Amino acid sequence: MSKLENIETELVDLNDSKIISTKLAAVNNNVRFSILEILRDFQVTFNEKNTNFKKEPLYYREINSYLADNYNINITPQMLGQHLKQLLKADLIEEVNVKKEIPNKVGLRTVKAYKLKEDAFEDLFLDINFLSDELLYFFDLYCVNQKFKDDECCVLTIFNGVDKGKSFKVNNDETVLIGRKDNFENSDFSSLVVLLDNDYVSVSSISKPHLKIFYEDDFWYVLDEASTNGTFVSGKKIPQGIATKLKNNSFLKLSRGNGGVVIYCSF
Repeated sequence: MSKLENIETELVDLNDSKIISTKLAAVNNNVRFSILEILRDFQVTFNEKNTNFKKEPLYYREINSYLADNYNINITPQMLGQHLKQLLKADLIEEVNVKKEIPNKVGLRTVKAYKLKEDAFEDLFLDINFLSDELLYFFDLYCVNQKFKDDECCVLTIFNGVDKGKSFKVNNDETVLIGRKDNFENSDFSSLVVLLDNDYVSVSSISKPHLKIFYEDDFWYVLDEASTNGTFVSGKKIPQGIATKLKNNSFLKLSRGNGGVVIYCSF
């Protein structure tokens, strides 16, 4: 068995990455990141039993006010509109019509308002929490991954848990097995192996690999033969026993919920 050595890396500046996904690019900006936090956190009043609340869309005056008061960001309505367009284009927020009281206007007026989409980051981070420090760290992990790309390999970067930040290169003439360390003998395997920490409790062990990744006929494939808790690509479960083409810049989730692992694949 050959064990893949994880690449020794240092986090790099975001500007070093020439190609960044639309969503990552959209939030790689202080103003837009702040807008997303505002839309994530804003709540309306509790109901009469004080048990539930719902998200309230905000229109541009309200967003501008929150930016100024809570983030010390002062921008013109025109500039705010440009930032909102970028977030809409990235499919991170959605635009809705709501009734609002407008300053210096009588009665309620219909205005365009904005809210964070419930599945805004589902295809990127699946069930990882949308937290500021985590998301910023993901930018760095993305850049580390891009640093090691070439035409002959697939780069795998672990995005969560104990092994977060480890990157692996898989050449196109190799098959890599991915699974938890568990108990195994070196003689049991002839393929390359990514050994995940045993803390990823819902990932199948390497004695019965959770996943295979290989290159064939100009495509990269993933194969989940019989894992316990399944494999998900961009939030969708792939069929077991059938090789599935892997799209560039994909996020693999080996098992959902606690104990799963997210792996970013780029080639």
